[in-house]
Amino acid sequence: MSSDFNVIIAGGGLAGLLCAKELAKKNLPVEVLEEHNEIGHPNKCSGVVSLRSLKELGLFPMKRGVQNRFSKIMFHSPNDNKITLKFKSTNVVVLNRYEIDNLLADDATRLGAKIAVGSKAEEFTDNGSSVKVRTKTNRTLSCKSLIEARGAISYKNKKGFYNGIQSHASYKDFEADHIHVFLDRRLAPGFFAWLIPIDEYTARIGLASRGQIIERFKLFQKRIDVKDVLDLNISPIIVGGPADHFIEGRIIYVGDSAGQTKPTTGGGIYFGGVASLLASAALKAKSEDPNISIEDEYEKKWFSRFKREVKYMKDARSCYEKMINKEIEKLFIITKDVYSSQIDLEVDYDFHMSSLVRILGLKTLLSMAVAIFGKSMRDSLHNLWTRFLKE
Repeated sequence: MSSDFNVIIAGGGLAGLLCAKELAKKNLPVEVLEEHNEIGHPNKCSGVVSLRSLKELGLFPMKRGVQNRFSKIMFHSPNDNKITLKFKSTNVVVLNRYEIDNLLADDATRLGAKIAVGSKAEEFTDNGSSVKVRTKTNRTLSCKSLIEARGAISYKNKKGFYNGIQSHASYKDFEADHIHVFLDRRLAPGFFAWLIPIDEYTARIGLASRGQIIERFKLFQKRIDVKDVLDLNISPIIVGGPADHFIEGRIIYVGDSAGQTKPTTGGGIYFGGVASLLASAALKAKSEDPNISIEDEYEKKWFSRFKREVKYMKDARSCYEKMINKEIEKLFIITKDVYSSQIDLEVDYDFHMSSLVRILGLKTLLSMAVAIFGKSMRDSLHNLWTRFLKE
């Protein structure tokens, strides 16, 4: 390994800290520049993830950080019809992101990484042989590779956003072992609202929209009978899909910066976490052999794994964004007619579109689409399904 091969990571969220931990574990000099004065604040993430993905990312078992486990997810229609998907096991959890991020930071520093809080990376200059980094406090640094992990601010598809709003609140009359999702254009046109119990008394509540989020949030509070909220946060949610490329010279994008989130929900712990592992491994290999291609070891491997799922998530989002409340209501009614109000399915939380398409099948999907949208949708869905089976 070259003695002067070092890495700077711009951004101390989960993707950046996971990179720092992995690089330090591989004995590469690494420093994290985090703009906020404390790791884990502000918390903008709902924190829902599968245990399987946490294990794959090396984050489970953990000392602390799991707040609740879920056996079911309940969908609420505009008229409050309900459909429940029952998980076979309680393998979906909600995390305390403050705890998780700080556990990662502790692990990274214990392994030798440096973390500079209150240090915002403002300007990067790639001169071909290294990257110059200037911070807000006019500190100047140099590195062989820079990992861009600052989040949505660095995501280049400016149309691929929703505005998210989330808070903590006391709740009642909702099951504590259910994730609750509200599909209603009055609350969240093109997206959804959520209530995620942390325990029997407190939940994360939120929604996303491209406008009027404060007014819509107040309407959601009224619907779920929540009056007082704490820690209100507003932040962008990325649903536009991954960037075409994750590498620009010596600058490597991971996590939200690269658009590595689920286009259906905006969740990025798993997609971005896998990117962090791949990028770190690629940099380690590059430090030992200059002929190694980071593009092959990181970018191509990530797309090989997630490209198809992202495509179907984007197709599903495109369809859902066009739906009006009358069509959403029809979807609930038809689904309950085909199945029942509680569906016992083994849904893959991390690849939920692929698993749902395979479980529901072509005949059911086409029947539902025709009933909701009319026959014009049948051919489009048939072509989509045919392409799905071939890939």
